[in-house]
Amino acid sequence: MQAAAPLKSMFMAWLAACASCAALAQQPPAAFPSKTVRVTVHNSPGSAPDVLARYLSQRLSEQWKRAVVVDNRGAAGGIVAADALAKAPADGHSLLVGGDGPITILPNLQSNLPYNAQRDLVPVVSLGHVDFVLVAHPKTGFRSLKDFVQAAKAQPGRYSYASAGNGSALQFSMEMLKQQAGFFATHIPYRGGPMGLQDVIAGQVEVMFIALGPALPHIRSGRLTPLGTTGDKRNALLPDVPTIAETYAGYRSGTWFGLFAPAHTPQPVLDTIAADVGRIVQTPAARAELAAQGIDATGYPQQQFQHQVTAEFVRYGQIVKTAGIKIE
Repeated sequence: MQAAAPLKSMFMAWLAACASCAALAQQPPAAFPSKTVRVTVHNSPGSAPDVLARYLSQRLSEQWKRAVVVDNRGAAGGIVAADALAKAPADGHSLLVGGDGPITILPNLQSNLPYNAQRDLVPVVSLGHVDFVLVAHPKTGFRSLKDFVQAAKAQPGRYSYASAGNGSALQFSMEMLKQQAGFFATHIPYRGGPMGLQDVIAGQVEVMFIALGPALPHIRSGRLTPLGTTGDKRNALLPDVPTIAETYAGYRSGTWFGLFAPAHTPQPVLDTIAADVGRIVQTPAARAELAAQGIDATGYPQQQFQHQVTAEFVRYGQIVKTAGIKIE
């Protein structure tokens, strides 16, 4: 009987410890954010995701009473930015404005990425969708999609196109068009869409797909000629420009962006971020301001955004196989 007393004491101590752990587990997480929040963008300044990130950072800083800073890391098609997020502390203070490039395209093209997008990154909330426009330098003489395709077919390899880098949605847009229309053009990858666009404006490269926002001022000034847009219907910002699908049925391209966090970030923190960001981008003021820059604001909640990312991963996997796209 004497031996039972210590055992009983140990058992009671263990129960007390378990109760203490349970109580701690039920406590709400520490206030978020508790320090500066860094939002990395895997594109260069002036790009559509950069516009989104800077729009959000200003309004989140006001709401959270903490600094929200934007960090552009456009190298290697977004690999550097995505890998940095995968290795960041999972506390919500490191986020990524990510799109299809490093999240759903490159994982289908490269087996040796330093991160696993499906394992290491968690979708938090969608931000927006962007149509592309195919533009040409006026010196080419192209006035329509038909002009470009006919010229490229007549002189294979004579014309080059710019993109935001290997594995970018801009490259995929042209590669899908090349396959569907049956022509060849040389790919010139850049470290971001805006950098490639500058060389098209300068006449160093003939054509490229680019997000509507960065292209619009140059289209309106006459420095670029629009040949076609990539949405299901004509874009309200360029209503007189035909969609590519009007010539090549079923063609659809563009890009989406959303907010990602490191895997294992506490769900209450993810819920806070998703709710606050979603509320911001769905306001009429935000939708109007972003629409003027060619961005269709979305703000889908986490589960819906996760389904979108999964579906896009499958879609790009099929495109890679069908078109035979490889990293150059």
